[in-house]
Amino acid sequence: MAERPWGFESPLSHVMQTFSREIVLMESGKMENGGTNGVDVAVEIGDDWSRRLTITVDPERVAKARAKERNQLAKSIRLKGFRKGRVPPDVVEQRFGLELDQIVQERLIEEAYREAVDSTDITPAGAASVSNVQYAPGERLTFQADVEVMPTVELSRVGGFRLKREIQPVTDAEVQEILDRVLADFADWKEVDRKPAAGDQVAVRVAPLADGEDTPTEEAKPYRFVLETGQALPDVEQAIKTLTPGESGSFMVGFPAETEDAEAEQRQLFVAVDSVEEQVLPELDDELVKRATGGAQQTTAELEEVVRSDLARHHEDEAEGKLRGEILEALIQANAFSLPRSLVNRYLDGMLRAPEDADGDELNQARESLAPHAERQIKEEMLLDRVIEQEGLQADEESVERKIEELAERSKMAPGAVRRRLEKEGQFESLRRNIAVDRAFEYLKSQSEIEETS
Repeated sequence: MAERPWGFESPLSHVMQTFSREIVLMESGKMENGGTNGVDVAVEIGDDWSRRLTITVDPERVAKARAKERNQLAKSIRLKGFRKGRVPPDVVEQRFGLELDQIVQERLIEEAYREAVDSTDITPAGAASVSNVQYAPGERLTFQADVEVMPTVELSRVGGFRLKREIQPVTDAEVQEILDRVLADFADWKEVDRKPAAGDQVAVRVAPLADGEDTPTEEAKPYRFVLETGQALPDVEQAIKTLTPGESGSFMVGFPAETEDAEAEQRQLFVAVDSVEEQVLPELDDELVKRATGGAQQTTAELEEVVRSDLARHHEDEAEGKLRGEILEALIQANAFSLPRSLVNRYLDGMLRAPEDADGDELNQARESLAPHAERQIKEEMLLDRVIEQEGLQADEESVERKIEELAERSKMAPGAVRRRLEKEGQFESLRRNIAVDRAFEYLKSQSEIEETS
C-alpha cells in the first residue's frame, strides 16, 4: 500500500478543490550523491487528502539540464555542412531550441516532483496533476503538482464487539455426495429409453438448417457428452431434453457473440437423439476404496472418516472466513475514514486491466459497479496493516520457518524445496503477509466476545 506512483495525468491542468491557506515550506535536502539538488517545495494542505505542491527548480540546475540535453542532441544529429557530433551549439539552438525546451521542461518536472515528494513526508495515493508551469531557458522552473496522499488510519476501537462463529455440522448428505464423486470414476453407463436428464450421457447428431427447411442439407455431426457439464450450449441441451432416443426435431438456438462488437445470433438447428445412458454407481466396498485412494485408505469406514474430517475442516474454514468478515465490518464501522479517489482508481485499474480498445461506456459502468467493493477492500487492508504495525505482529523468521515446514509436510516436499519454490514464484512476501494477517485476526478475536455455535 506504500507504493509511490510517479506517473502524471494528462492534460496538465485540472479543476481542483479550494485549498486552505495552511502552508508548510520545506527546503529539499541533499541528493544521494551528496550534491545540492536545487529543488524547493511548498506544500499546501487542502480538503481531506488533497495536497498542492509548489515546486521550484533553481536557474543553475535548469541551465545545466538544458546544456546537457543540447550536447547530447548535438552528438546525435546530422546536419548538412557539419560532421556528426560537431554541430555548433548556436546552430543546435537555432534549429532545435523549441524541442530542447520541451524535453528539458518535461524531464525536470518529473525529476523535481520525485525529489520534492522524497523531501517531505508525503506518500502519493495516485498520479499528480501538473499545472501553472513557468519555464524559460536560463531562468528558474516553477510548477504546481496537485496530488492526493495516502490516508492516515487511526484506530480508536479494535475490540469490545459481540460476534458469532457458527460452524455448520457435517451432514450425511454431504458425505454421500463426496463418496458419489469418488464412485463416479468407476461408474458404468446403462442405456435407457426415456428423455435425458442432467447427468445422463447422450449420443446426438446436430446439423444447421436453412431458413424454412426441416431437414438438414448436410450430414449431421455426431456428439457424445454428459448433460449439464458445460460441453454444449444451453439451448442445445434444452432441445435434447425434449427428445427420446430415435426422435429428432428443429430448434432455434442462441449462439453467443463471436467478438465483443458483434451481437448474439439465433440459428435453426436439426437435433437427433440416438441414445441415452444413465450412470450406474458401483457398490462402495473395501476393495473399491483401496483402488480409489491408491491404498491411502483400506476400508469404507476409513474413507468415510477422512471425508467427514475434510468436510468438518471445510466448515470450520467457512465459519472462520465469515467471522473475519464480521470483524472487518466492525472495524470499518468503528474506525471510519475516507479514501482518496485516486487510490480507489488505482485499485480499480489493477482489478480491471482493461485493454486499450475497451468500450469506454462499458468500462465506466464496470468501474462504477466495482467501486464499493474496491473501497471496502482498501479499507480492510489498511486497517489490518495498522493493527499489524501498532501491535508488532509482523512475521518473524521463526514463524516463517514453521509455516514452510507445514507446507512441506502437506505437499510431501523438503522445506528447502518449498522455500526455493516460493522465492521463484514471487510468493515469499505473500507468505509473510499471510502470517501477519493471521496474527492480526487472532489478536482482534482476543479483544472481542465471540459466541461459538454449531
